Amino acid sequence: MKTFANLIDDPLVDGRFSSWIKILSDLVSPKNLDIISGRATAKSSDILAERSMRIAEDMPRAYFAWVADTYENAIGNVRDALVEGWNRKGWIEGVHYVLDERPPKEFDLPYKSPKSFKHTMSIYNGCFFKIVSLDQPSSAAGNSYQHLFGDEVKYFDDKKIGKLFPAIRGEYTKFGDSVYYRGHSFTTDMPNPMHKEYDWIMKQEENMNVDQIKLILNLAHEINEDKKKLFKAYKNRDDLAIQRIQKRIVKYTIAWRRARKDSTYFLIGSSLANLQILTLGYFEDSLKTLGIEEFKTSILSLKPTIPQGAMFYAYLGPHHFFDDGLREDYLSNYSLKEEFNPLAKHIKKPYYDKRQPVSAGMDFGDMISMVTGQENKNYIYALKNFFTLPPESTAQIAAKFVDFYDGHEKRILNLYYDRSGNQYEQVNRDWATDVKNAIEEYSSKIGQKWKVNLMSKNQATIYQDEEYYFMTKWLNEGIAGIPNLRIYRKFNKELKSSLEITKVITKKDRKGKTKIHKNKTSEKLAMHLRPMYSTNFSDAFKYWIMRRIWRTSASSRSTSSSTFIDTEIIE
Repeated sequence: MKTFANLIDDPLVDGRFSSWIKILSDLVSPKNLDIISGRATAKSSDILAERSMRIAEDMPRAYFAWVADTYENAIGNVRDALVEGWNRKGWIEGVHYVLDERPPKEFDLPYKSPKSFKHTMSIYNGCFFKIVSLDQPSSAAGNSYQHLFGDEVKYFDDKKIGKLFPAIRGEYTKFGDSVYYRGHSFTTDMPNPMHKEYDWIMKQEENMNVDQIKLILNLAHEINEDKKKLFKAYKNRDDLAIQRIQKRIVKYTIAWRRARKDSTYFLIGSSLANLQILTLGYFEDSLKTLGIEEFKTSILSLKPTIPQGAMFYAYLGPHHFFDDGLREDYLSNYSLKEEFNPLAKHIKKPYYDKRQPVSAGMDFGDMISMVTGQENKNYIYALKNFFTLPPESTAQIAAKFVDFYDGHEKRILNLYYDRSGNQYEQVNRDWATDVKNAIEEYSSKIGQKWKVNLMSKNQATIYQDEEYYFMTKWLNEGIAGIPNLRIYRKFNKELKSSLEITKVITKKDRKGKTKIHKNKTSEKLAMHLRPMYSTNFSDAFKYWIMRRIWRTSASSRSTSSSTFIDTEIIE
């Protein structure tokens, strides 16, 4: 008979402190779990981490897929969130799991031998996790899985994830008794289609049988109440009560398990579920940072509505972004144990060419924003954005740029910026010249030796209404003579966010004429919030794109060339 001292090891008694979202997901423990919850609700490190542990223990030797939109995101989620959650909940690397390597001999073997252990996680009881990237279909080829896991599914293309569902199959005789067999576990915060996110998870609500979930919860409640009584009986050393309650728990557990068969649980919860941990200050800061519309979706998990203010970059769409940026040989050789720090040389063609110059747009001030990329025939690719916050300044952003483009052969940077960047040129202390000197000096020290061409000297002011009309036409890909835009989503998170949150406002000029302006109130945010939530990066982007020659092309709307070469480039 168990004693009070070892009660904590009793599988029927498990005390915990969790958010109500986590508690409900644990009580239901369905075949299919679809959770939409606000930021900071520990979706990966708590909900998915513990659920994956349970499923692994319920289906020893099974195959699982951890799915993400890109390998980069999968690797980050696995190492930074999932594994951290496993460690916090008692699993130890080398004892309960190993990453990217053949498991030790004392581990049980999966039901079939893996072809490779690259980008995998092996569990002590033979379970095998394979990292699957939706932008590389070959990563899932040839395997069948007994369960799928995925976080941030608002980034999952519904057509791509739909093609993966048929891979949840196989080995019914081995795993068919598990409630989790052929199920999935998906989490995300509220998708916002206006931010080019996928909302297919919302349809999972249609698959939930509410009466079934109510039955499951009622049974789980009975089990939980009996566990509390069992705890009290152990404490009082009441052997008869212990035996009676244990029988009831077994009876209700069998019923609970049967009720969960083929169940789908769809849940929407806000960040308020973690109010005790986050404190009220978190929500006050988030509201100031995000604005009311983004706060409603990202924090309160309310369905997005069309905001009153029009988007400044209204025609920015999913086709302007790409995710398959890194070379496959780099990804295949990357280990989950390494620090993930890809450089420009790891970006594949045609997005990046080390034998061509680099161009950049910069916005100066207490926060320095820099958007870098290259033009290649009919496209201009935004490869990587950089920023500095005080006390960092030009020296630090210069080092970030040079280090990222390590190994670049044609080391010419054509720099575009606001004309105010040269406003102190007469005393040799202007921003643009400072950046030029910092890049050239730092690169010479490390043997790279870049040349920086200042492209915006004496240029005319770019007014906000001109930018609005230019961007509206250009993002619609309707201006001849200017390459179309493609942004590498992974390396330009701040740029993407800035373009998506920038709104239109109208103001009257001195003559009483109404003009379109960019709402720049976000540039008064606390400094640490500005990279993601201010319009600063949108200005760096503007200077990068609205070059003299392309502004002229936009005015003329015609060109005889099918490729695009910036004649301002100085070599």
